Amino acid sequence: MKKKWVWPVGIILLVVCLVFWLAPSISAKDLTEEEANSVVLEKYPGDIIKTTKTKDEYQIEIKLETGVYVIKIDAKSGDVLSLAQTEKPVQVEKEEPVLTNEEEKPAEEPAEVTLITKQEAVKIAANHLKGMADEDDAEFHAISGQSPYYLVEVEIENGEDDREAVVQVDAYTGEVKSVDWDD
Repeated sequence: MKKKWVWPVGIILLVVCLVFWLAPSISAKDLTEEEANSVVLEKYPGDIIKTTKTKDEYQIEIKLETGVYVIKIDAKSGDVLSLAQTEKPVQVEKEEPVLTNEEEKPAEEPAEVTLITKQEAVKIAANHLKGMADEDDAEFHAISGQSPYYLVEVEIENGEDDREAVVQVDAYTGEVKSVDWDD
């Protein structure tokens, strides 16, 4: 007589377990392409070139004043996973004035190569992500065959959702080359 209630209770427990196991994947909907683009444009005003979606993320190619970037965001939360520059901005070369025989061409002065300071790199990185950083969180790297750069740790305080990222800043130009978000 006791065995009659065991099967229904077992089936009910199995159904409850399945509901709790499947519920998170059912309830968390992916962002639409328009929502993903909107999230990126809020943080990085520019012109979106192309948006593609993989299983868990959107890859958004965007043209900013400083060049073309690929920004990867989480398809569910909209969090920025990475930002990488793919193209530098196109610089228009100045045309030199046509000189007559009477005019002399001015002597060209050699361009002086200077690096930005660690303080400047920290300021650029913090402003780029609208976060906070200090000089203790910055490292200078000069690797043979590559342009020297700074790696700057930036903290973004957003209530309970604080985030950190490492920003690569070109030591010659001050351009942000990449942003790697900590998980």
